[in-house]
Amino acid sequence: MIAHSGIGLETSLLFAKEGANVLLVDINLPAAEKGASLINQRFPNVKALAVKVDVSKEEDIKSAVELAVKEFGRLDIMVRDRVVFV
Repeated sequence: MIAHSGIGLETSLLFAKEGANVLLVDINLPAAEKGASLINQRFPNVKALAVKVDVSKEEDIKSAVELAVKEFGRLDIMVRDRVVFV
């Protein structure tokens, strides 16, 4: 989920509040890491990770899904909150 601000961050926080581990993806890795750090501080029983992803590239998305499954054991929900024009 693109989650350094706005809807993406707030959605990530809500999932974490409910106990879900979250993978924050963004082309801006430092921003995603900031969001993951915030979640890890607020919800110490939740695992939040950040990864650089260009959502306009299918391979980046596939790699993010594989990382989520590797780190969390499964992927239950995927939220896309960006529109990509190509």
